[in-house]
Amino acid sequence: MREYRFKRGFKPTQERLEEMVARYFGEFERDGDVCIVKYKAIEEMRLWLDGKILKVESRTNPNVDDRTALETLKTYNRFLDELTGYTAKERKKHMMKDVESES
Repeated sequence: MREYRFKRGFKPTQERLEEMVARYFGEFERDGDVCIVKYKAIEEMRLWLDGKILKVESRTNPNVDDRTALETLKTYNRFLDELTGYTAKERKKHMMKDVESES
């Protein structure tokens, strides 16, 4: 499972999460407050908010072609950029910092 923080000014609300999921991935299912997405190389992705943290569990298909894998990754990164306000580089920096603090 991955966890993503929200930059100041980027509201972690259920409505905003659902709006962004629909914008980037199209149709999705709901299981309570969990958004369930199936998109290109993503067999299933579950997204939900835990306070001010976005939590994501995903399962991908490793057998897709390179182009589909790249398109899926780019879409996922654009989704996270717009939702959380942090770029991929900034998200990586946060994750590295979190890992270091756990050691």
